[in-house]
Amino acid sequence: MAQATWNPPRAVVPGGTSLRATDFADVLNNVALFLIFASVIIVVIFIIWAGITYTAAGADQTKVKAAKDRLKQGIIGGLIIFGIGTIIETIRIFIQNPNYFFY
Repeated sequence: MAQATWNPPRAVVPGGTSLRATDFADVLNNVALFLIFASVIIVVIFIIWAGITYTAAGADQTKVKAAKDRLKQGIIGGLIIFGIGTIIETIRIFIQNPNYFFY
């Protein structure tokens, strides 16, 4: 009696272009630009929100403190997001041209 052999089906990988470092750099560029743009919008929203809260607080010191804290948190958060975007942008520049920093 002959023994049957089992041949599992093989995965077919579709043809296409390979991923290049410049493609990865383009993705990093888009992420960095989005983060920088988002940080500006967030900071502006928090500054306006804090200003409205501060104006509406009157003599209530808890609301004044909350408005000042909101302003501080918005600026710090925006700076963090802006910093991350700047770091990603720096990595993108290094990927596209590794000799850029060493001239």
